[in-house]
Amino acid sequence: MIKVDRLDCPDILKIGLAPISNGQSETADAILFFRDTANEGAKYRKMGKRGDRINESYTAYADKTVRELLNKMFHGKCAYCESRIIAIYNGDIEHFRPKGRYYWLAADWENLLFACPFCNQTHTHVIAKNGSIQEVVQGKLDQFPLLTEAVRLTVRQGDVFLSDVTKYKEAFGREEGQRLLLRPCTDENIERYFKYDDEGLMLVGDGLNSTEQRKAETSINTYALQRLGLVLEREARVIQVKAQLQRVDKAIANLNKAFDGLDEEKVLFENLLITEMKVLRRFKDADQEYAGLARYIIGRYFEKFEKK
Repeated sequence: MIKVDRLDCPDILKIGLAPISNGQSETADAILFFRDTANEGAKYRKMGKRGDRINESYTAYADKTVRELLNKMFHGKCAYCESRIIAIYNGDIEHFRPKGRYYWLAADWENLLFACPFCNQTHTHVIAKNGSIQEVVQGKLDQFPLLTEAVRLTVRQGDVFLSDVTKYKEAFGREEGQRLLLRPCTDENIERYFKYDDEGLMLVGDGLNSTEQRKAETSINTYALQRLGLVLEREARVIQVKAQLQRVDKAIANLNKAFDGLDEEKVLFENLLITEMKVLRRFKDADQEYAGLARYIIGRYFEKFEKK
């Protein structure tokens, strides 16, 4: 999991346009629907052209322009596990805060991510844990755990989402401070929450306080980031990165040997090192699968030079 910069909101979800966007119109309608206590716990039904409620639910967030922008923003990768998914699947438009509970955020651009079905939905997974293979049910679905339920946003805050921005932001900020799931587009230095071993296991990072450790553990479990197939893919990437590090080591050694030799020889090995470093850095790019893992391994490699 890596930090991803959010792109500008697509027009269909913008608030404050004239005429109002489909997203704002749908949000206002959802707020009106749930303002009726008779609809508590019900699934949102859109207001039809004749003034009656129809079965069609939220549609604005599923617009083609939204999907295309999310795909671009995450480079076709899952926001959580960093697996490339567009070659075999359209990808899920994921609501970080589940739209079933946070109905007013169903069309909120800041709440939308791009995810694979294994992270976003609930499945029975085979996972590697404590040196053994276990079968568990994991995946985010409608989960949104907090440190304390006392600050959980409710329909009262949803009701003022559009009408009292200041009041809503204050309540939202209180909940944000208590959330347990890490959020790729929000949390700075998100990569420090995790480390990886040579077998591809994703582990809680070093140097975290108790709350940060709990966030890392909760995120790993909720997003099913230890599922066996994913671990094996990460292990393959570990092998690739470490093989490239060996090439860099060899290039450095050859350059050191040639340092007092002919200028032509030095230039040759300097260029070779530059080429090998470019290949190594490519693993860290945001559009690459498992960039977080690569950044961790490469970062540890260069630490040995800093300590000398």
